[in-house]
Amino acid sequence: MQHKFESGIEDVAAAVESGREVRGDGPYGILIGDEKLVYRAAVVHSAVVTGAQIVTAAGVADPVEYVAFLVLQGGQLESLRPDEHVDLRSAGAERFVVFRSDRTFRILVDDRTFDWGASRITGATIKRLAGVKAHAHDVWQVLPAGGDHVVGDDDFADLTAPGVERYMIKPILVRVIVNARPREVHKRLLSYWDVVKLAFPDAVPQPNTVYSITYARGPHQNPEGSMVDKQQVWVKDGMTFYVTVTDKS
Repeated sequence: MQHKFESGIEDVAAAVESGREVRGDGPYGILIGDEKLVYRAAVVHSAVVTGAQIVTAAGVADPVEYVAFLVLQGGQLESLRPDEHVDLRSAGAERFVVFRSDRTFRILVDDRTFDWGASRITGATIKRLAGVKAHAHDVWQVLPAGGDHVVGDDDFADLTAPGVERYMIKPILVRVIVNARPREVHKRLLSYWDVVKLAFPDAVPQPNTVYSITYARGPHQNPEGSMVDKQQVWVKDGMTFYVTVTDKS
């Protein structure tokens, strides 16, 4: 997401992206994210800032209960002590994340180590950390005893259990049944025409042709029902669809 700063404010992210040196005098525009990695613009007046100053720039009234992280070029987070200094003129020092927390948690995502400042993290946020396309990938929590399971985009994974939580990013693969035939899809949200083409691959919209769709065994968002044109449904393994075609001519 692009953020615009007023004239006269040095946009640190824009400087880093273009490969030019960050100028020597402020003020400086930086990006500060929350525990969902949603960023907003903030302005600081010194090129060298502390962790405490980053927390204050995030609009926090009581910085004692918060912790700041520097977002490195590879997406990893590096914690900043309140009195630790960061030079914004150094390449990559343009994004930060601030959490309300008194501790950090370590996770592994595809064997890459990330430190996190909250006791929970959503599947969508793990995807952002890993830098993958959310709509094309799933997050799987790897359990020591087996039984790995998907962490949905809006699901919260608990990081407070002993040990380091491990996750894997995999391309989405969902097995559904369409007109009693197994089909594989690579996204978790299907449109009306996605389903029609699973049953009738050559189908195209025609004024005198109507496709009727019913489904069952779906996820909690839509466990069963019917579909009409322009509708979408969430899918899961084992979901069943029945598609019929009617000629109105």
